[in-house]
Amino acid sequence: MIDKAAGPGAGQGRSGARAIFANPAIRTALFLVGAGLFALAIYAAWVGSSDGMRAFARAAERPRELAALIGLPLVCLALASMSFWMLTLRFGRVGCVEMFALLGGAWLLNYLPLKPGVAGRVAYHKHVNAIDFRWSLVVVIQSICVGLACFGTQVTLASIAAERAWSEWGRALLIASPLVVAVIGLAIPRKGSLEHAWRYSAAFGFRYADSLVWSVRYWLLFSVAGRPVGVGTASAIAGISQSASLIPIAGNGLGVREWMVGLAARSLPEWYGKPGEMPIAFGVSAELLNRACEVVVAVPVGLLSLWWLTKRLGRFRAAQSVAGAGSVPS
Repeated sequence: MIDKAAGPGAGQGRSGARAIFANPAIRTALFLVGAGLFALAIYAAWVGSSDGMRAFARAAERPRELAALIGLPLVCLALASMSFWMLTLRFGRVGCVEMFALLGGAWLLNYLPLKPGVAGRVAYHKHVNAIDFRWSLVVVIQSICVGLACFGTQVTLASIAAERAWSEWGRALLIASPLVVAVIGLAIPRKGSLEHAWRYSAAFGFRYADSLVWSVRYWLLFSVAGRPVGVGTASAIAGISQSASLIPIAGNGLGVREWMVGLAARSLPEWYGKPGEMPIAFGVSAELLNRACEVVVAVPVGLLSLWWLTKRLGRFRAAQSVAGAGSVPS
């Protein structure tokens, strides 16, 4: 059972949270900052690294790797939605496919100004799943905490692995080892203060698997771009890249992610196994290719998700109308 009793400051917290979501001036300004950073990233890639810009031509010459770069974001979306689903089920009944569609639609909508995907998901949960706004906010905060734990763990283990004279497989196994801990966590007794510990372990496991897929994406990406990197470098860049989505500027880390990847690719020590003297513009160019592959998936998946959610919302309203009509005394 869920204790949904509001504490002394619940009303104030809810009002403050609504104010954050409902301030269009601040969100528009942040979107413009992100769009500006994205435009600067394109300019920097164009004038600063012809080698990096050739990554797009190289990708066309390697169809299998390009297909993987386009398909893996869909795997990331599925794993992220499972993590979110685990956290949300504590507060209401939400279908697995429904959560995938909600995140898929939000993925596309968050490329627009004002990040409507977040507000739309919260409103949907309130209307269809009867999940109060404050519980949706709790899920968002919990998801951020789980994400930070995953990113921190991944970068730390990538640093440890990079310092060891192991094979790439040995380093990969060390970086992936938290998945074993997450599986063990599912066996935690579901009683007392640990009643929901298994849920957070599952959420961490799905999100960490998502982080590992991001590592594979960057490993492929830099290989296609012409400067292959090791497991440690790919994992470190993946952790740093994903943290960009937590910076409250533009949706999906637009503009921020490009520069964070460029700086990470340039600044990581040589013992990570990366090629020497990698210009910032090269890392930015590689991330622009990654962004292009992501958008190719986000558009159709987002549109299909929004169509599915609209149909489901229509059925829900029709059922409510029938139920309301049946309850009216004759």
